[in-house]
Formats: sequence, C-alpha cells, structure tokens
Amino acid sequence: MSRIEQLLSRCDFSKEDDDTLTEIRMHSEAAYDGIMSGLGSVGNVVFWACDNKNYTDDMAREDLHNLGEMLMSLPGIASALKFNADEADFNIGERRRKSSK
Repeated sequence: MSRIEQLLSRCDFSKEDDDTLTEIRMHSEAAYDGIMSGLGSVGNVVFWACDNKNYTDDMAREDLHNLGEMLMSLPGIASALKFNADEADFNIGERRRKSSK
C-alpha cells in the first residue's frame, strides 16, 4: 500500500452511522470512477497530440513530465477511494444482517 493510499484509506467505518457510510460509499465510488475514466481520456489526448504539427517536442516533454507526476499518485488515490467504498458497503451490509436477526 502506497503512502497516499494509507493516508486516504479509512479504517474506522464501524464508528460511522448509516447515513455517513452511505455518503462515503457514494462519493468514494464516484471519485474512483471519475479518476479511472479520466485516465483513459488522458491516454487518448497524449496519443493524438503526437499528430499535431504545432505541438513541439519541448511542449510534449513538459506535458509528459506533468502527466507522469500525476499518474504516479493517482493509482494510490483511486485504490484508497475504492477501499473506502468497499469498507463502507461492507459495514452497511453487516449492520443490515445484524438488524434482521
């Protein structure tokens, strides 16, 4: 687990109420989905920029540097968001099972 993933992942879901867990799950899943679709779009932009005659090698190098810096962080962030969504969902399910007994 990367450092950013450790900082973003929450482990205290059992202390949260159902409304808070639902909110964590919804926002975490939405952020995870947005990051993953955005990464695909970045790939498309990078690929097609190569065919532009006005896009200089220096511009490309700078953009690639910036994209690389972003991409190094995003997998850990996305994983932490997915972890939060899964943990919130698990805790909601556990509460429902306990209350139906």
